Amino acid sequence: MKLWDKIEIIEPYPAVYIPEIDSIAIADLHLGYEGIMAEQGIFVPKVQFEKEMKILKEIMDKQKSGRIVICGDIKHEFSETSYHEFIEVTDLLTFLRGHLREVIALKGNHDNYLIRVTRRHGIALYDELELGDFYFMHGHEVPERLLTAEATYIIMAHEHPAIVLYDEVGGREKLDCFLYGNVNDKKLLVLPAFSTFAEGSQVNTIPREELLSPILRELVDVDNLRAIGIAEEVGCLEFPELRRLRPQASKF
Repeated sequence: MKLWDKIEIIEPYPAVYIPEIDSIAIADLHLGYEGIMAEQGIFVPKVQFEKEMKILKEIMDKQKSGRIVICGDIKHEFSETSYHEFIEVTDLLTFLRGHLREVIALKGNHDNYLIRVTRRHGIALYDELELGDFYFMHGHEVPERLLTAEATYIIMAHEHPAIVLYDEVGGREKLDCFLYGNVNDKKLLVLPAFSTFAEGSQVNTIPREELLSPILRELVDVDNLRAIGIAEEVGCLEFPELRRLRPQASKF
């Protein structure tokens, strides 16, 4: 499925391909999550890394590309790089370097000390990056040059967007989604989380002031953004503007 004839969703995965710069973009892997939970006394089956690697291999088999851009939160722990994260991030970067011409990492709010790992693999770590007509960032902060950059397309993450759908008897289904629309004279795309454990912001049920990203809270009319749900079983599901997906009982 194409967005603006410039960006292609790699169905049925939380990833896009941008032909103009020959790049795959993903975000929010949150590697090491299960190990961090175990250290806190919470048992979570250690399955995320294996599943993420399986999906990555399927993406790269389906869409040949020379470059991947990871838009932040490669790892999970805020304060340091844990042993669990070090092993998984190392394995991830080794795999990507072995299959792609270039690996680019953007720093997310969970990526403190990540440079210790990326440097070993010769991978530069950026706060933000402009590639041709595309401006990449994580989304936990508002870069000074966000709206003045020459790029037309802004690609961000951080929010882990998801929509909640209700049926006539009160049942509900949560679906990870891409969000896209306009911010001033630019096009905005918010990527879903790649992590299988990441909790998504239910963007059609929570008020704007409770969204995670200051960009969505302060700069964007979120109700005008459109959603594209993504699920392995069905691929892409296109939805209208978020305002039309708000529950009827909502007061905001």
